[in-house]
Amino acid sequence: MSKTRVCLVTDELYPFTPGGIGRVAHNLIMDSQRQGADVEFHVLFPATVPVQKAQVELFFGGRVKAHLCEFREPHQSTADAHGLYPPTEAFRDSRWHGESLELMRYLKAREAEGLRFDVIEFADFRGWAFATLQEKHLGLAFGQTTLSVRLHSSYGTLMHHEPNTLEVENVGRFEIERKSLLDADLVVGHLPCIAEFNRRFYGFDDAWMRKVRVEFPPVVMESPAEQAAAWDVPATERNLVFVTKIQHFKQPDVFVRGAVLLMRTWPEYQGKAILACHAFDSEFLAEVKALIPTDLADRFVFIKPGPDREAHMRAGVVVITSSYESLNLTAYEASIAGSRLVLNSACLAFGDDSPFVDGVHCHKYDGGLDSLVVAMRKALEGPALAPVRWTVDRPYWERHVPEAPAARASRTPLVSVVIINHDQGIFLPIALQGVAASTYPEVEVIVVDDGSTSPFDMQVLRRLERSESEGPGLRVIRSPVHRGFSGARNLGVRAARGAYVVFLESDESLSPDFIQHAVAALESRSVFAGVVPTGGRFHSSEELANRQFKGFMTYLGDCPTYSLVANRVSAPTALLRREVLERHAFNESLTGYADWEFYLRVVQDGHRLLVTNQVHFFSRRGQDITPSASQRRQHFRWLVRLLEGVPTPLHPSTRLFALLAHSSDAMTDPFGALAPQQSAQPETSAALESAQALAEAVRPLRYDVVDVMNAALKRLPLVHPLLKQAVVGRPAPSGNDSASGGDAVVSHAEAPPLRYVLVDRANVLFKRVPVLHRALRSTVRRLT
Repeated sequence: MSKTRVCLVTDELYPFTPGGIGRVAHNLIMDSQRQGADVEFHVLFPATVPVQKAQVELFFGGRVKAHLCEFREPHQSTADAHGLYPPTEAFRDSRWHGESLELMRYLKAREAEGLRFDVIEFADFRGWAFATLQEKHLGLAFGQTTLSVRLHSSYGTLMHHEPNTLEVENVGRFEIERKSLLDADLVVGHLPCIAEFNRRFYGFDDAWMRKVRVEFPPVVMESPAEQAAAWDVPATERNLVFVTKIQHFKQPDVFVRGAVLLMRTWPEYQGKAILACHAFDSEFLAEVKALIPTDLADRFVFIKPGPDREAHMRAGVVVITSSYESLNLTAYEASIAGSRLVLNSACLAFGDDSPFVDGVHCHKYDGGLDSLVVAMRKALEGPALAPVRWTVDRPYWERHVPEAPAARASRTPLVSVVIINHDQGIFLPIALQGVAASTYPEVEVIVVDDGSTSPFDMQVLRRLERSESEGPGLRVIRSPVHRGFSGARNLGVRAARGAYVVFLESDESLSPDFIQHAVAALESRSVFAGVVPTGGRFHSSEELANRQFKGFMTYLGDCPTYSLVANRVSAPTALLRREVLERHAFNESLTGYADWEFYLRVVQDGHRLLVTNQVHFFSRRGQDITPSASQRRQHFRWLVRLLEGVPTPLHPSTRLFALLAHSSDAMTDPFGALAPQQSAQPETSAALESAQALAEAVRPLRYDVVDVMNAALKRLPLVHPLLKQAVVGRPAPSGNDSASGGDAVVSHAEAPPLRYVLVDRANVLFKRVPVLHRALRSTVRRLT
C-alpha cells in the first residue's frame, strides 16, 4: 500500500518563520513521523517566503518535500492547455484571490505531472483554498484529493477583535475566507467551541458542522530540560510576564493596566512587568507604553524574545490576556515549563472546552481588569500549579479514505442561451458563433430583440427568422418597445425552455467548453445554483480570436457581504438554474445597476455560485469616457435606490460594516462588473463612466507618489531621458513560470507605465518586511 501523500500550503513553518500556524504545522509533521505514520509530507510555500527548499528538507531529515510557488508579475496573464488565466492585478476584491489562483495553478500542474496528493490542507487565514476548491467543484482537477481548511484564526475573525479601517479589500478578505470554509471538503478545528464560533460568525447552517473534524494537535513536542522548582524569592518580588505579541487582540494594554493596578493596590509588591515579545505596530506599541505612569516606568521592561524567554516564564507569572485564540501554544509551553499561568476565561481557547482547569493548571479571570488583578495576586502568592495535560488526536490523514469523486451526470438537460440585442446587430454573429462552437450538445438559442430601430438590425433579424424555420434550435422574439436591461431578460426567461439559462449581449461570447463544464458541475453538485465565468474584454474581432484581452473581470460568486458594496458576484452573463430566475426576476423599475440588484437578491436568499478560474466569457470593451458631474450624481441616485431595496432579513453571514464602506475613501471600483452590458444598454453607460472615475480616484497610493516624482523629473529635460534610458535598459523579466509547470506565458493585459511596474515590484519587496512597509505607507499618507 502506498503512503498517504499530504501537502500543507502555508507561508509559516517553524523554525524557519515565526507564527503559530507554522508551529502547528511543524508539530503535526514531527508527531506523525515520531508515531511512524505511513505519510509522505509536502510543504508548499509562496516563493515570497524567505526559505530554501534544501534547508527545509534537511531539517526534517529528507522526510519532507518542499515546494516554492512563484507568483506572476501583477500584469502578467498566462495561457496553458486549459485556457487563459487573468493576471493577479485583475482581482480587485482582494489580492489574496489572485494568490489563491497562483497556488491552484501550481498544484494543478503538479497533478498533471503525476504528483497527486491525497490531502491538500490550507490554513483559514487568507482563504488561499478558494481557487483550488472552485477548480475541484467544477470537476476540472483534484477529483481524488481531500481539500481541507484548518481553523487557526482567519483575518475575518481577527477583524472582529481588532480595530480596522473601512477598506473594501477587508470585505473581500472576509468573503474569500468565508467561501473557503464553506466550500472545503473538510474543516479541521482544534476545539469544539472554536468550530462553533466560526459557524456562528460566518453564518453557516448546522449542516456545515458535519464536515468539521475536531482534532487536538500536538502542542508541545519536547518537554523542557528542567521544571521550575519551588520559588526561592518572595511573592512580592516575582515578575509578571507577557510573552505573546504586541497586537490588539492579544490585549497587551490590558496586561499593562492590570500590572499598574496591582502595583498601586499592593504597595508591598516590588516585582517587574516584563513584555518579552515582538511588536509589529509601532503606533500601538507607543499607545501601550503611554499607559505606564512615569513613577512606575522603571518596573516595566520591553524586550524582544530571546534565549532568556523560557527563564522569564519559569521564574514569573505568565499572563495571557488575549480576547481570541483558536489554540495558544504559549500557554501549553509555559504550563509544561512549570510557570504559573493567568488566563482570560473569556477567550475561547481557555474556556471549558480546553484542557485548562481553573485552580488546577492556571488561574482564570473573567476578562475584567479587577478580576485580572485578583488572579495575578493568586498566582504570585499561591502554591505551584499542576502542568496541563492533554490528549493528542491522530490526524485525519493517518486514517484517510480517498474521497469518491462526485458522480458525473448522465443526462444532458437543455440549456437556453438568451441573446439580447438592441441596435447592435452588426455584432450578433460574435455571440451566435460562440454558441455554435459550444461542445455542449443540448442548446437552444433565443434572440430577444429589445426594440431595435436600425435598418441593419431589421435586415439581420429577418435573416435569423428565416433560419428559425429550418430547425428548433433558434427562435427570435421581437419586443415592439425598448424594455431595457431587465425587461428584455425577463422576456427571454419566459420564452426559455431549458433547465438552465445563460444570458449574452449581442457583442459577447462564451468559450466553447463553458456550458459543458458548468452544466456538469451543477448536475453533480446540487448545492450550487449557478456558475459564474471569469471574463476578458476585447476591442476587435481579431483580438477575440487571438484571446488578446484588454482587461479582465473577476468575481467571487455568492458573497453576501461584498454584494452590499459592489457587484463582485457575477457578470450579467452566468449559467443559472431556471428555478433561480423564476424565483428572482429582474427588477424592471430600475434604469441602472439592475444586474447588481438581481445578484444581491440571489445571494442574500442563500444561493451559492461557483466561479471559473479560467477566462470563459468575452465582452467587447467600450470607449473609456470621463464621467461628467451629472453622471456621477446619477451613480449615487442608483446606489441609493439599490440599497433602499436590500432584501431583509439579510443572509446570516452578512457583516454590516460593508454598508459603511460606501463612504470610505478607500472605495474601489464597484461597478466594473457592469461593463459587459454597456455597448448594448445606453441607459447604463453612466455606471461604467462613474466607475472609471472612482477607480482612478482610489488607485494605489504608490502610483500617485511615483506620478508626482515622474512629473517633477520631467521638468529636468536632461535628467528624465537619462533615467528612463537606464531603466528601460534593464533586462526583461524571464518568461518562465514555475506555477504553470513550464506552460507558455502570454501577456494580454494593456502594458502599464514602466514606473508602475517598477513601483509594484518595490512594493512586493517592502511587504516582505511588514514593519518597514507600514512605516513607509504611514509616512507617505501623512505627506500626501
